Amino acid sequence: MTTDKALWGFPIDEDLHTSAQETAQRIQSDNGQGTKALSQEAAQVVVSLTQHGLQSYYHRPTEIVPLTPGLKRTADTGIKAIMGAIQMVVKQFFNKRNEDELKELSAYLEQMLWVHPERSEPHLVFSVHAELHQRALALIDQVRSERDTSRYIDGVIDALCEIVDLSIVNYYHQPVSKVSMGRVSKKTADMGINTAEKGIRKLIDKLLRDLKHEQLVELSYHLESLIHTRRE
Repeated sequence: MTTDKALWGFPIDEDLHTSAQETAQRIQSDNGQGTKALSQEAAQVVVSLTQHGLQSYYHRPTEIVPLTPGLKRTADTGIKAIMGAIQMVVKQFFNKRNEDELKELSAYLEQMLWVHPERSEPHLVFSVHAELHQRALALIDQVRSERDTSRYIDGVIDALCEIVDLSIVNYYHQPVSKVSMGRVSKKTADMGINTAEKGIRKLIDKLLRDLKHEQLVELSYHLESLIHTRRE
């Protein structure tokens, strides 16, 4: 019996998809001799994935709905700080992984790589629960059919913040649970990720709260492109 699994995820280019797959495969076949170099390679792949995520989660939305110069400067500064925190955590995290941990992480990364069956477009995805999937689609329909944004803007922001929470779980907490980290290293990494999460949540509220209906409609098409189903 086949079922449809709800997914959330952003597109990545073919070169990065190939690089991620090949790095994961090299890690899986390594006998421990190349662990340090492969750790650095894996860190670079993950940093590149975060940059692709930034394109879908920030740059593309702000192209669709241009910000005022003042707000753009504020948002760009916030995003730069968030990306700096994430990249620091990624590099520190991979720097201390042993062979077995690296293999666990590479297998985890591989299962997040998915190619859209109709568009043949590679993505980085994670599963979302059915209720959130349906709620997101219902909110998109509501945005397109109701001009009074006050009736649903809180719901839109809440749903996107829930996606942020799931992103942190899938991009950070799940990988971290597969490795052994020292107490100080874990605390430092957690602080960096918590700073990033708070910054993202604040930006979502700031960027969406005052949008006009027409702008939200434009944005809804981009958000819809990040919602997927996979037949299993």
